[in-house]
Amino acid sequence: MDKKQMIRILLEILGGIVFSIILCGVLIFIGYYHANSNQLTEYTVEVLSFPIYKIVFRNGELIGTALNQNMSIIGILCSIITILVVEVKCYITGKKKQEEKRKNNNFKGE
Repeated sequence: MDKKQMIRILLEILGGIVFSIILCGVLIFIGYYHANSNQLTEYTVEVLSFPIYKIVFRNGELIGTALNQNMSIIGILCSIITILVVEVKCYITGKKKQEEKRKNNNFKGE
């Protein structure tokens, strides 16, 4: 693995983590909105059946508790998916460039 690929993979991991943070933040915001508008006493925010945040109505206000272990799992899954998607894309574009280079070399040789 060369240095360029290592940096790309590190950026993919970071991108997956940032995406999972944004995803969880948006879903928690929607969870608060849903719990408040429907006047629920308890609501659990879930991602892929993983509970990530528990919202309860206590003392006249909504109070939330993060389920950090499950949020970490979502972050890891997002990073893995990001790595797989970007690396497959890089592999496919690399193959296409090799084919184009081979075709160009064949035309020059004739």
